[in-house]
Amino acid sequence: MALEALLSEPPGERWSKARLARAAGVSPHGGIDEHVEGFVRIGLLEQRDGGYFMKDPPPPYRDSLAALLTQLETLPDP
Repeated sequence: MALEALLSEPPGERWSKARLARAAGVSPHGGIDEHVEGFVRIGLLEQRDGGYFMKDPPPPYRDSLAALLTQLETLPDP
C-alpha cells in the first residue's frame, strides 16, 4: 500500500509516481495519480525537484495515521 510505504520511510526520501504505484501494487500509468493528489491535498506530500517528498516536518497527524494503519493490520480478513 502506498500510504504504508510513505510512512515507513524518512521524510527526506524522494518518491516518484512510479515508485508509489509499485508500492501500492497498481499500474504506474495513472493508477496512483488520485492517491498522490490526495496525499498532496492533505499535506502529507509535497512536490518539488521532480519528485514527491514527505513534508518536513511531517504533519501533526502523521503518527496517528501510522498507528491507525498498524491497528488495521491486526483486523481479521473477512
